Amino acid sequence: MHLLTMENFINNYEGLVEDIASIVTTTLELIGIIVIIFGTIKAVFYFCSDVWMKKHHNIRIGLGNSLALALEFKMGAEIIKTVVVREMQELAILGIVIGLRAVLAVLIHWEIKTEKKDEQEAKNDKKEIGFRPFKKLKSRKKEQKVDDINDKTDVEPIENIELTKEVEKKEE
Repeated sequence: MHLLTMENFINNYEGLVEDIASIVTTTLELIGIIVIIFGTIKAVFYFCSDVWMKKHHNIRIGLGNSLALALEFKMGAEIIKTVVVREMQELAILGIVIGLRAVLAVLIHWEIKTEKKDEQEAKNDKKEIGFRPFKKLKSRKKEQKVDDINDKTDVEPIENIELTKEVEKKEE
């Protein structure tokens, strides 16, 4: 009699674990889908804003972040599914799905990182060129005058320092 109750308890416990795993898996899958939907809506909104209002948003980074987050939820659901797997074939399929999603997540993270790096380089280039063009132009003119003086004279470069100072005084 005692053996039957323990067997019933184990069967009930296994059923409870399967039910909880099923609910959590479905919830995580649903959260992943919702994240993808909201990320896509946001990307479309920003795209329209860029086209119509001439604004600039980095849509790829935002959409990539949404996809990466959704993949994390989906991988979490797949990992929880491993709790209720009964056959090796199911486990192999689950392992392949988790592997593919992990590769996708790595690729998306790499794409986001590359896009952020490119955006930062573009901002740095804009700061150097866009906001101080005359300062660079002025320094190039000075360098050119010094080079012209060096070409015209056969004196040592150390002696040309005085000539460079004279050029700078004349410009001021």
